[in-house]
Amino acid sequence: MEVQKYSGAGNSFIITDNRNSDITDYHKNVIDLMEKFPGTDGVIYLENSGHADFKMNYFNRDGTGDALCGNGLRCTVKFISDNGISDSNKLKIEAVSHNYECEIISGNEISVKFPPPVTVKTNFRLKVHFQEWWELLKCSYVDIGSPHIVVFTDDIEKPKVNSIEEVNVSEWGRNIRMHKDLMPEGANVNFAEITGSGQLAIRSFERGVEAETLACGTGSISAALIYYITREQCKPVRLLTRSGKYLKVDFEICEKKLKSITLSGDAEKITL
Repeated sequence: MEVQKYSGAGNSFIITDNRNSDITDYHKNVIDLMEKFPGTDGVIYLENSGHADFKMNYFNRDGTGDALCGNGLRCTVKFISDNGISDSNKLKIEAVSHNYECEIISGNEISVKFPPPVTVKTNFRLKVHFQEWWELLKCSYVDIGSPHIVVFTDDIEKPKVNSIEEVNVSEWGRNIRMHKDLMPEGANVNFAEITGSGQLAIRSFERGVEAETLACGTGSISAALIYYITREQCKPVRLLTRSGKYLKVDFEICEKKLKSITLSGDAEKITL
């Protein structure tokens, strides 16, 4: 089995062409690959689709599947292009029973169009354990095909944090991700800091990876959307990820209704 490694704004994946359906035991294969390539965030199988150009079958590092990955979609398109599987700059990629319109803008820059989120809930409180005390933390929730909690750093009252660098993503993210009010599926957790008009810094704790990742595409969409709804009417939104690279999120608004969301950023092959 030939595999290649790709990165979308720092979010890294092993990708393999499974259009011949040679791989059927996904869980075992994922675990084997993650042992061979430690530090990688997940595995993508390129497969055939009955109603799109191709299918992205994505699995988290722990072997759980049926997951959506925004950065993974961009990396899938780059993999298809790099390997001469298609020469089209515009592709429809199936993922988790939905088709996503993807476009190679130029070079490594790729955009993906998403439908409006299934669920959005803003400014509710979760009782969260921070270090030696509990806090009723102001949060928002977005289901954009995968569930996300968004927390703005200026809403963290105790302990007060002065910047996103002070956020204990490993501990706080895990506590929120496993919160009883979010179970049984839990949620990804995104901490965001407003750094300017239309500008956010973001750090993400991803379920399935069970750790902080260098970037999260659907997490960036979720944070940008909550920022747009609750803080100021500003778009597009640029997000500085933990990798130091930027993702851009834009919204198509028609008659005050959200029609679609576009995520754009880089995707590149990494030498194994």
